[in-house]
Amino acid sequence: MTLDKLKKKKIIILDIEETTFIPYILPIFKSLTEKTNLISYYIATHYPGDKSLEVFGIPLKKHFSVDISRQLNLANIFLSPHIYGVGNSSSVRIHINHNQPVKYQAYQKSDFKNFDVHFLTSPLHREQTENTISQYNLNEDDIQLYDIGYAKSDDLLNGKFDRVKILKDLDLDPLLKTVLYAPSWDEGLSLRNSGEEVIENILKVENINVIVKLHPISYCPENGPNYSFYTGGINWIEKLSKFESHKNFRHIPTNNIDPILSASDVLITDVSSVALEFIALDKPVIYVDCPEFYEKTLQKTYAGFGNTTADFVRNDPKANAGRHTGDVVFELKELSEMIINTLENPYKNSDKRKEFAKQLIYNPGRAADKAAEKIIEILNL
Repeated sequence: MTLDKLKKKKIIILDIEETTFIPYILPIFKSLTEKTNLISYYIATHYPGDKSLEVFGIPLKKHFSVDISRQLNLANIFLSPHIYGVGNSSSVRIHINHNQPVKYQAYQKSDFKNFDVHFLTSPLHREQTENTISQYNLNEDDIQLYDIGYAKSDDLLNGKFDRVKILKDLDLDPLLKTVLYAPSWDEGLSLRNSGEEVIENILKVENINVIVKLHPISYCPENGPNYSFYTGGINWIEKLSKFESHKNFRHIPTNNIDPILSASDVLITDVSSVALEFIALDKPVIYVDCPEFYEKTLQKTYAGFGNTTADFVRNDPKANAGRHTGDVVFELKELSEMIINTLENPYKNSDKRKEFAKQLIYNPGRAADKAAEKIIEILNL
């Protein structure tokens, strides 16, 4: 970094603690590199040298452990796609949320205060962020909020994916409707409690494609420090391999779900923010009710996240993943019939989805450029 400083380069640390955060930060990185060559980039991660990080083209000597980023006071910006990132206080610490608001009313105070700047994804995210500031009586003058958007979804919202090609590449029939199961990761949610049963009931529906794509951190590697917390100690790729005998089934353990969202007709989830990305496309979502999550996990995992209650997360659009715009299945034996009805009536809740979608995105399709422009402005380039 000292050499970069001598070359008059600005320095940005990309906080990619888990490699599954790559899709949220890569579009902004690409936009920055197109706009200026006056920035030198470093990667903070649990997995220095991991093959998936090669997409950035940043040499291995510029990779280091996430803990080291706290000590590096030469960096101009610490850019993190998750609220737990911790950069050096000498840097401008920018949070670029890796999901839309779900599951809680406000951020934890200590995590939120670790950042100087928050890039907001949507009006909904602004409301959650302002709730946080109000909840803890924080000084608004110390916190900068910018309406940026959701860079990960730029290509999706710009219609860059070819549904037919995506399904053919997966050796699935593009003439069939496609049902996607994409649950969130927490203890008490559908994957850990009944994921296999959910898939079995989807597979009961005839003449459809079935795709499973788990939350990115459900694919956390077994050598990662957060493996047990994020996965429940289960290798989900191995666990779900039992369904591969079904010719119409595909489990896609990729980091980026956007091509699959583009190719799918119905989404089944629980309290995952991916539902909001699907709603933005005006596509129907079926929600699996998960009482254990609301009654136990919220109090255990999200106790410090504002005034988060089970009733709030179930019913308030600021946290419920759009549950109020879709249908909820309370008994899994009813899931197959609900899928059939949804495929036959895809526009049933379209008005609700379109109204809610107004709260879901800033600068649709242009968020990466907006983020890059703001970063360049912050760096005075």
